[in-house]
Amino acid sequence: MKTTLFLSILFCTIALPALGDLTDTDFNRIRSIINEEIKKESTITNQKIDALDDRIQNVEKDVAWVRGKLDGIDKQITHTTNITYGLIALIVAAVAIPQLLIAWRSRQGSTSEKQVEMLIQEIETLKQQIETLKQQRIVNP
Repeated sequence: MKTTLFLSILFCTIALPALGDLTDTDFNRIRSIINEEIKKESTITNQKIDALDDRIQNVEKDVAWVRGKLDGIDKQITHTTNITYGLIALIVAAVAIPQLLIAWRSRQGSTSEKQVEMLIQEIETLKQQIETLKQQRIVNP
C-alpha cells in the first residue's frame, strides 16, 4: 500500500505542471502548426483549382470549336435548302410552262376553229344567196 501511495503522490506531482496555463510560446507554436497545415491545404486546394481552370479553358475551347463547326454546317444546310428550292422552282417551271402553252394554243385553236366554222357558214350563206340570185335571173331574164 505504501508503494501505491508513493506512486500516486509521484504521479500527482508529475501531473501538476500539466494543469498549468499555456504560455505565449505554446500558443505561438500551436498557431505556427495550424498555419503550416492551412498553407499545405491551401496550396493543394489552389493546385486543384488551377487544374479545374485549365479543364474549363479546354472545355471552352472545345465548345468554341463545336460552335464554329455548327455555324459552318448551318451555312451548308441553308445553301442546300436554297438550292433545293431553286430546283423545285425549275421543275415546276419545266412542267407548268409547256402545260400553259398547250392550254393557250388549244384556246387559240378553238377560237380559230370557231372562226373557220363561222367563215364556212358565211360561205354557205353566200352560196345560197348566189343560187337564189341565179335562179331569179334565170326566172326573170
